[in-house]
Amino acid sequence: MRTSCRNCSCLAPAWLKSAFGTFSGSCIRPQPQLLMKSLMLELVQADQLERAIEIELEGYPADEAASLESFQLRQSQAPELFLGAFKSKPKSSSPESTDLELIAYICGTQSNSSQLTHSSMSQHVPGGSSVCIHSVCVSKDYRRQGVALELLEEYVKRLRDLRRFKDNIERILLISHEELIPLYAKAGFKLVGESSVKHGERIWYEMELELDL
Repeated sequence: MRTSCRNCSCLAPAWLKSAFGTFSGSCIRPQPQLLMKSLMLELVQADQLERAIEIELEGYPADEAASLESFQLRQSQAPELFLGAFKSKPKSSSPESTDLELIAYICGTQSNSSQLTHSSMSQHVPGGSSVCIHSVCVSKDYRRQGVALELLEEYVKRLRDLRRFKDNIERILLISHEELIPLYAKAGFKLVGESSVKHGERIWYEMELELDL
């Protein structure tokens, strides 16, 4: 079943709308000031992965969602490629102090392949020329507020900075469903074409961002 967005005429699957919060060009919304002021973008630590997998399972259907074991492997092998968005929240035991709550993340691994394939996504190659993004997901309470785009832009910025010291990183690759292409294009990615990857029932499209541009 396809559901129309309340704020525009785009038709995107309801589960995808809830997973990312920003879709077609007409659906990309300004970032609410209060949320973005309190947002912290930091690397996800091993003890935060259970929260990350909760967000993953909220946002993806069963045939596309990753497992906790795969998250643990990615974070242990490429911790610098597992970026989270955190929001401060009061501690239940001490309202005067705060904890950080993970509300969204991007995770990836490296490969020497210039295309995103099942093989390039199945293993991490330290020093690889491509960063392969596996997941971009936002918690249900913070969707449609620009968090996905904020994370993508920060992820790209950090990899550009990293390239200054590790010039072997040449590009970022990801696969997207058709209606999410405009979101990734807004973050600087270009459409390559239909992907050979079969993951779930739907068609995926490969997108690429060259870091030397």
